[in-house]
Amino acid sequence: MNLVLAERLQTNLRRRRQDNFGIWAGVMLMNWSEDYLIGITEIDEQHKAFFEAAHRLYDRILNCEGEKAIEESVTFLRDYANSHFRTEEAFMRKHGFPRLEEHQKLHAEFFDMLEALVHDLNLFGPSQHLADHALEVSQDWLIHHITDEDAQYAAHVRQQAR
Repeated sequence: MNLVLAERLQTNLRRRRQDNFGIWAGVMLMNWSEDYLIGITEIDEQHKAFFEAAHRLYDRILNCEGEKAIEESVTFLRDYANSHFRTEEAFMRKHGFPRLEEHQKLHAEFFDMLEALVHDLNLFGPSQHLADHALEVSQDWLIHHITDEDAQYAAHVRQQAR
């Protein structure tokens, strides 16, 4: 993950209200909030589904099943991202979003982050620590992406509708 993205994620974490967090072993789990709605039903539902999947992984971590859960979590994240990003990018193309290429680069950064997780998984094997890390970085990335990036194309669509 590049330094600028990491700094933005940390800034975003500091801005969030404490009551949205669940905390265990240093992993901050965000609860779904209507604050994350961008007003595009299909995409909002996909975002909410990601939070639900993060909670399932969190439950497995709490039950000390993180080592088993990490491999399926990385697979889920890849599948989720492929499907979700295709939906987003098609929506942006359809509505002539001028920052589509920049947004696609952000999606590519997410896949780079996943590849780093896979590399660590292959190098060190599954671990509770890696499961915690996968949950934390993927969730932080998604929240930043929804609140800062996806909100921009949603605003573009609303502007066009006027």
